[in-house]
Amino acid sequence: MKLKKILMIIGMVIFSPFLYAHSPDISSLMVYEQKGKNFLVIKSSIAGFEGEVSYLYGKDSYKTPDEFKELAIKHFRKNCSIVINNKTIQFKNPQIQLGHETTLFAELENVPQEITTYYVKNILFKDMPNNQCELILSHKGLLQKQFILNNENKHEVKFRIEKGNWLIEENSNSIFGINKFILFGSILFVIIIAFITLTFVKRKRKNIS
Repeated sequence: MKLKKILMIIGMVIFSPFLYAHSPDISSLMVYEQKGKNFLVIKSSIAGFEGEVSYLYGKDSYKTPDEFKELAIKHFRKNCSIVINNKTIQFKNPQIQLGHETTLFAELENVPQEITTYYVKNILFKDMPNNQCELILSHKGLLQKQFILNNENKHEVKFRIEKGNWLIEENSNSIFGINKFILFGSILFVIIIAFITLTFVKRKRKNIS
């Protein structure tokens, strides 16, 4: 098992940069702690960042690399969010390193020492048809958590932490993906229709007899 784990890590180190650098549909988002500070890193191909910036702001919206970086960071701030313990985390001093594999990184401010709930939404590349983002969460005192953000989960996930384990928190307003109010309203509507129909049938039978 140890050998298999080592081989998987080696494979990720070797092939991940190649994938992120050449596919605009694939990206990664990692949050990690270092020397008491928490950082966010997003990696994707330059084509992924360029595609979003050009689509949203126009192909002529920038003329220099610095202008492009400003627009990419603006897009990042609008479309990436982290909420820990129901508190929105602010991104400090986001920066971008351009290249075939482009990297965006920022420091996270005021991350709680004890984490009970953790929400991540990343729609940075939402306009890419089949985009997938590998989410990696690494915090002190917790096991590292990996999760795939994609179109099926709307590029968002909420965890609750129990005994050091990451558990996916289902939407409290839904049952099997259906809004509770809609579900209960539908059930109530069916009951009312059934009651009216039954009353109508009983009256009709009395009139016939």
